[in-house]
Amino acid sequence: MILNIFKPKFSWISSVTGKSEALFSLHQKMSWFYGQREGRELYQDMLNTQEETAPPKESVRHLMPKYICELKPKSILEVGCANGRLYRQLRSYGYIGAYSGIEVADYLIQQNMQQHPEATWKCTSAYKIPFPNSSFEVCLSLYVLEHLVYPERALREMLRVIKPGGHLVLVFPDFVESGRFSSQLLGFSPIGTASAKIRRGKLIDALVSLYQSRIVLPRVLKSAVDKLGPFPINTRPICLSYPSVMGADVDAIYIASKKEVHDWAISNGYDVKYPCGTKGEFAEQAFMSITMKNEH
Repeated sequence: MILNIFKPKFSWISSVTGKSEALFSLHQKMSWFYGQREGRELYQDMLNTQEETAPPKESVRHLMPKYICELKPKSILEVGCANGRLYRQLRSYGYIGAYSGIEVADYLIQQNMQQHPEATWKCTSAYKIPFPNSSFEVCLSLYVLEHLVYPERALREMLRVIKPGGHLVLVFPDFVESGRFSSQLLGFSPIGTASAKIRRGKLIDALVSLYQSRIVLPRVLKSAVDKLGPFPINTRPICLSYPSVMGADVDAIYIASKKEVHDWAISNGYDVKYPCGTKGEFAEQAFMSITMKNEH
């Protein structure tokens, strides 16, 4: 009985081989969370706050658009463009080509169309991109993949619209490498870290959270693919169970792993490069470029 207290309740399944009913139910809930103003409000407020501060030069939020500009593409598609922050950043870094952005929140697309009519904005999901095959030289996605219920489906769709020789540029946290997964409830409450719980006097909650975060979670994350199947996801993220709680990645769905995405891309005949390597701060997050071969 006591040992059970220290075991988190995991509601994880494969997004490829898991039960379709559970996956679709989660997809509907997350579509509301990201797509409707009332569902997205706290999340978007957090994103807006981030834009108020210029990213440091060593941040991937600076390095990714810089890398894309160095590729000198004539056409770009951004998947998960939100309020157009990255579009404005690309322009400020000197990008002069065509830009298209897609986002599931229609009210944000309407705002972007008014603010930036020179670009193309469409309300749609990463699973059904409304462009023909081989439409763009670069498709990019900044901290989006980990929020998708069907990450493999999105990867295939993003690669579909890239021209031969083009690039799919992805940035996402590597939860498997870091051993952290903020959307998973640890302990008895979603307050945050064990130290935060101690400050609130929740000592038992803090003790359980500390054990689960340091011992249990890293081990379970590393074995998720082997035990559950490809592209495993969390069907009960904190953002749905505790909608008033907002913080980085409490809405993460996919147990993102650069190794899994890398191996998947290679097995499908693509090349993978890491513009900033895979060490240091890039050990626990992915900044990768999946390159289309001419024969695709």
